[in-house]
Amino acid sequence: MSTTSDTSKWREYLKDNKNFNQDVPFNFKDIYSKLQVAAENPEKLNPFYTLSAIYDFTKIFYQISSALSMGFSDITKKAEQMRKKFDVYPESNDIQELLYKEIQLGIYQLNGNNNSSLGHGDDQYSNYVSACRTFLRLLWFLEYLIDIFESILKDDGTTSAKKILGNSYDKVLGPRHSFLVRNAVSLALTFSSTGNVEEIVKLFFGVPKFDNEARKIIQDTLDLMKKIWKGGNDYYEKQKMLDLK
Repeated sequence: MSTTSDTSKWREYLKDNKNFNQDVPFNFKDIYSKLQVAAENPEKLNPFYTLSAIYDFTKIFYQISSALSMGFSDITKKAEQMRKKFDVYPESNDIQELLYKEIQLGIYQLNGNNNSSLGHGDDQYSNYVSACRTFLRLLWFLEYLIDIFESILKDDGTTSAKKILGNSYDKVLGPRHSFLVRNAVSLALTFSSTGNVEEIVKLFFGVPKFDNEARKIIQDTLDLMKKIWKGGNDYYEKQKMLDLK
C-alpha cells in the first residue's frame, strides 16, 4: 500500500518534502494511484495528488537525459511553488479554490515582472508570482504528456522515442517557451540515447513490451490525465485566464 494512500491526510503529504524528491525513483504504479484520486473530482482538484503526480512525471526526463531534465526543471520548481501557496492560503481545500482566492484578491495576473504596472510595485505583492499563472504552466506540461501518450498509441512501435518527444514538444510546449528554452530542449533531444517507442514505454509504464496490455495501461492512464487536465483547463477557460503571461 502506498504511504500516501489516506486521502484525508493530503495536507500532511503536501507539506512532506519526502513526497517531492527527485532522488526517489520514478514509480508508475504510485503515479497511477495518485492520478486516480486526482481524477475523482476534477472540478475540485486535490492539491497533493495532482501536484505530486505531475512532479513525479518529470523524473522520467532525468532518466532519459540529464541535459533534457534541465529543460523541464522549471516544472519541478513550479510544483514546489504551488505547494507553498497552500501555506499562504491554508483555507483553500482544492486547487480551483486557491486560484479563486487570487482572483478575489485581484492578484491572479502577477508574474513577478508586471507587478508594478498592475499597481503592486510597493506593497506585499511587489514580488508575487500567482498560483494562477504557475498552475497554468503545469497544465501545459500535463497536456504535453497527454500528447506523447496519444502519439505512442498511434504508433506501430518503430518510431524513435526522441521523434515522438520532439514532435509533442514542438506542438504543445515549444510555441509557449522562450527561444533559449526551445533550443535547450531541442539540443538535449538530439543527443538523448533513448531508442524506439518500446523503450520509452518501458521507461514510463514499466512494462516489458509494447503489446495490447501495454496499450490498455497507456489508455487508462490517458483517460485519467485528460479528466484532470480538462478540470483545470475548463476552470481557466471559465475565468478567461488561458492567456496569462
